[in-house]
Amino acid sequence: MAEEDVLGLKTRRKIYNHILRHPGLHERELSRQLDIPLGTIDYHLFYLKKKGILTVKSDERFSRYYVSGEVGIKDKKVLAVLRQKVSRKIVIFLLLNPHSLHRDICKYLGLARSTTSFHLNKLSDLEIILRIEIGRETKYYIKEVNHVSDILITYQKSFFDDAVDRFVDSWLEMHPRYLRKTKKKERDLSLLSLFETLQLRR
Repeated sequence: MAEEDVLGLKTRRKIYNHILRHPGLHERELSRQLDIPLGTIDYHLFYLKKKGILTVKSDERFSRYYVSGEVGIKDKKVLAVLRQKVSRKIVIFLLLNPHSLHRDICKYLGLARSTTSFHLNKLSDLEIILRIEIGRETKYYIKEVNHVSDILITYQKSFFDDAVDRFVDSWLEMHPRYLRKTKKKERDLSLLSLFETLQLRR
């Protein structure tokens, strides 16, 4: 198949467009969300990586896929965190409740202290959150609030998570300046998906 026909196949184009609008997904998520067999997903991902259309970034658990040139390194790091359910819950909680104590986060998550500490330490190592020691207590907060909240808002629909939807509603109500920017980004993504598909099929 000629390179200009790289997205000529309907299934391949469907995978590409889904990743463009839902960056940072791994193979099994793609298979489940698109209802395409895992073997088929793997075949097309390999082809698109080989052609340089997709890039992959691996974390400690998964290889996550992005359209080449569309998501920066910094955004990829945040997206990889937000694609993990427990980490996402912590991030949302801290955005809405900055400087929360360790015990409050444990209570919110409903997890053991040691398990909560594991996730908090991981987020701290990635510099997504920061901590403050106050005597025997530790408080946590998001390092770059505007950046992290912007990622959640921009890719809200890609998480399929009611907690994200509630966060976005609350955040936009508290910070209405985000609303116009978010609508513009959603429109840009839709136009980009259409434009790049047409370009690659010429």
